[in-house]
This record gives sequence, C-alpha cells and structure tokens, in this order.
Amino acid sequence: MSVTETAEYQPPQRLALVCEEAPERQTVIKTALEQLGLAMYAPKTAEEAVERLRRHFFELVLVNEQFNGATPLDNPVLVAVRTMAMSMRRYIFVGLLGREYKTFDNMMAFAKSVNMVVNVNDLPHLAAILRKGVIDNNEFYRVYREVLAAAGRR
Repeated sequence: MSVTETAEYQPPQRLALVCEEAPERQTVIKTALEQLGLAMYAPKTAEEAVERLRRHFFELVLVNEQFNGATPLDNPVLVAVRTMAMSMRRYIFVGLLGREYKTFDNMMAFAKSVNMVVNVNDLPHLAAILRKGVIDNNEFYRVYREVLAAAGRR
C-alpha cells in the first residue's frame, strides 16, 4: 500500500457461535443473525466450539441441545458456558434450541443455565425472538455491567 492510499477502517465483527448441524436450520439462523448485525461461526464439533469459546468473544451463542450427538445434560458446549467466570458469562447471550421447549419459557431457561430457550419450530421468527431476548437480557444485566465497568473489570 502506498503512502497516498488509506486503508478503510473495519470495525470489529460482532460474532455469534451457532452449534447446529442441520444445514436448513443453519441457513435460517444465519439470515436472522445477519439481520441483527452478527456474523455466524458454525463449528463442526463440540470440541471445536468449546475451543472457540475459550479463544474468542461471542456476543451470542446458540446451541441445539443435541449438537454433536449430545443430550441437554452432557452437552459440552453448555458445560463450557456454565463453567465460565460470571464476569465474562454475563456479556454473552446464550440460547438453547430444542423440540421440547416452549419459546421464551424463562423457568426452563433458568433450569438449563441459558438466557433463553427456543423451540425449533419457531426458527422462522428467530430474528424477532433474539432481538427481544437480547434487549431483555441487556436491560436485566445493565446495572451489573455498570458496576463491573466502574470497578475496572470490564
């Protein structure tokens, strides 16, 4: 690049980790995430997903409860999220996809240690669902995040 050329500034990309194996669902999810200004990364294995969680900051993590043959009880991605430091975890919105959940069931989300559960049949409305979930989550943790920032921990 010559001295007269200037490089265009590229703001950091907002990332979403999507642990879903079905290509048709990935397509729907990717479209919804793009509407929210997020770039999707879809790992092939649970091990790859956990490694990415350790190395990169994802604003949103969306996990199918059966990703990579797991069950909701032993899903390695959900286990990794549950064991994160609270000061880090509160900046990540985690959604759990499943067939047995009712979308926006807050008690089930609490029981699964995620921010929101989504029934896979509601994927056509995912952009609106995520928008509402993220806004509610940001408002809920606003004061907590302000305290962390004031303490110099974020």
